[in-house]
Amino acid sequence: MKIDIARQPLIPAFLTLAALAAAAMWNADAPNGLPLPITLPSSDGALAITLPENWLLQFQAAHPEWSKWVAGMLLLFAGTLLGRTGIRYNLYSVSTCLTIPLFGCLVSNFVAGNRFLTAALAAALLTLAFRNFCRAFCNGFGFDAIFRASLYLGLLPLVNLASLPMLLVLPLAIVLFRRTLREATVAVAGLLLPGLLVAYLNWGAGGEFLAPIVTTAKAFAEGRMLALFSTLTLQQLAVLGGMLVLDLLSVLFFLSDIYAVGTKARLILIFNISILILSAATLCGPAADRGSLAMLAVPSAILLPFMMVRTHPSVSLLFYLLLLLSATLGVFLQ
Repeated sequence: MKIDIARQPLIPAFLTLAALAAAAMWNADAPNGLPLPITLPSSDGALAITLPENWLLQFQAAHPEWSKWVAGMLLLFAGTLLGRTGIRYNLYSVSTCLTIPLFGCLVSNFVAGNRFLTAALAAALLTLAFRNFCRAFCNGFGFDAIFRASLYLGLLPLVNLASLPMLLVLPLAIVLFRRTLREATVAVAGLLLPGLLVAYLNWGAGGEFLAPIVTTAKAFAEGRMLALFSTLTLQQLAVLGGMLVLDLLSVLFFLSDIYAVGTKARLILIFNISILILSAATLCGPAADRGSLAMLAVPSAILLPFMMVRTHPSVSLLFYLLLLLSATLGVFLQ
C-alpha cells in the first residue's frame, strides 16, 4: 500500500495535532517550576498596573490545570485554522491538511515549558493575525479583516514581550496586499488600540498614561542579544536547527517553482516567508523566550507543505516521521 503523507486528510491530521497538544500540556510546567513574572523597570513609580503577560503568568500559577486546558485548546484552534487557511487559498496547488499535524510537531517542542500559556496564546494570536491579513487581501475594501488582523498583532507584545519586532508585519501586509490609505489608517488604529487601552487603564489606576509603553520598551531593550540560545538544551537547539533547514529548503522550492500557484497564493506565501524571517529575527532579541519559538512554528507550518507535496512520497514521509519523532522526544525530554 502506497502512503502519501503529503495528501493527509483532515481526521488523522487533527487527531495527530490533538495527541501532540495533549502530550505537551500533560508534561507542561513539571520540570521548571512556577514561571517568574515579567519585571518592568519604573524608576519614577509611574507604573500602576502590571501588563497582561503578568496576568497570564499569575493565572497559570494559580490555576495550572485550567491553564493547561486553555493552552491545549488554543493549540488545537491555531493548528486547525492554519490548515483551513492553506486549503482556502490553495497555497499548495493540492488539497492537503498536512499543515495541521506539522504545526503540532513544531510547536509541541517549545510550548511545554513553564510559560506554556503565554506561548500558546502568542502562537494563536499570530495565527489569527495571519488569517485575517489573508482575508483582507480581496477585491474592494477589507476594513473589518485588516482591523482585526492588526488588533491581534497589537496584542502580541502584551502577551509576549519579545514579539515587538513582529509589529513590522503590518506595513508588509499593506504593501504586499496593496491596501488603500484608508485601510492602512484603520489597520494602524487596530494596532495601537491594545497598547493605548493598557495605557488608559494605567492612567485610571493613578499612573502616568505613557508609563506602560515606555517601561515595556525599556524591558525589551534590557538583557543581551542571542541570550535565548544559551538557555536551550542540545535537543531543542537540534530541533530548531532542523526546522530552519527545512524552512530554507521550502523557500528554495518556492523560489524555483514560484509560478506554480496563483497570484493570490503566491503573494500570501511571500507574506508568510516575511513573517518567518521576522519570527527568526525575534529569537535573536534580548527579550526572546520559548514563546518566541512557539510563534516560529506558525509560518513554518504554512511553508513546509509547499515542499513536501512536491517531493517524492518516501522523502515526505521521512521528513514527517522525523518531525513527529522530534516532537515526541521534545515533549517527554523537557
